[in-house]
Amino acid sequence: MRASLVGHSLDRPVLDGLRAVLDDPEEAVLCSAFVRRAGVHLVEPQLTVLADRAKLVATSVFGGASTRTALAAVAATEVRIRIANPPRGTFHPKLYVGRFGSTTRALVGSANLTGGLVTNVETAVLLEGPSTEPVLRDAWDTARTYWSMDAAGRWQPEAAETADEVFADPLFTALTREVAREPVFLTITRGHENLVTEVVRDGLWIQTAASVAKGHGAQFVPAWMLTLAWEYLLAHGRLTNRFLLATDGLNVKRSSAVCAILARLPGVRVTSKHPVTLEIG
Repeated sequence: MRASLVGHSLDRPVLDGLRAVLDDPEEAVLCSAFVRRAGVHLVEPQLTVLADRAKLVATSVFGGASTRTALAAVAATEVRIRIANPPRGTFHPKLYVGRFGSTTRALVGSANLTGGLVTNVETAVLLEGPSTEPVLRDAWDTARTYWSMDAAGRWQPEAAETADEVFADPLFTALTREVAREPVFLTITRGHENLVTEVVRDGLWIQTAASVAKGHGAQFVPAWMLTLAWEYLLAHGRLTNRFLLATDGLNVKRSSAVCAILARLPGVRVTSKHPVTLEIG
């Protein structure tokens, strides 16, 4: 059996370990106390391929920790979901297991299925080896036990206590001030205009020349998308447009607009235009 440590300060982050576990196994079980939209987004390509071969067990006892938006995104991939709220104790594991024929991979650590996979200081152990290996067998059996526990029931939209994910107060205030000062944000490389027509708690409305030419109105950019990019920049001190856009990065497809907006937040500086690179701190 191979065991490796993955984490914030290591060459292989926790997200890479989770993506390895979810890289098209025959079956997978994800046990995560908290589920947020950014976390789902980071592994959405893998979950979409897995569909009903994957199961997710989460909890709804922490207000806002697992949101309806996030769980609905999981459900849209056809991954099956159960909510565990034991009468004693709190459902709080971070265990992800995938079975690949006679091989099992398991990620055991501190990271929930949230943006914290790339923005928090998290550490986990990635295990891989024969499914008969006692530790891997125990990991699989434990995940299946959580899925079938009496205190777990099928997810219904009302099970999550919070419907939407919103900007934290400091980021909301900074965005509101900057939009009030100048609502047009120029893309860093080509200087294309992004007009922010409205800032609301759960996102921004952005209008571009291209959308006007196509007869479209302003397009909505959800709060979780900007928050993921902003918190990654804060955590790592550096963010490139390439990593923001890449499927094996943050997978944010409105990357030019997001970079243009982040570039005007306090403390952020543009250190390169080719590729676009933002730094802070």
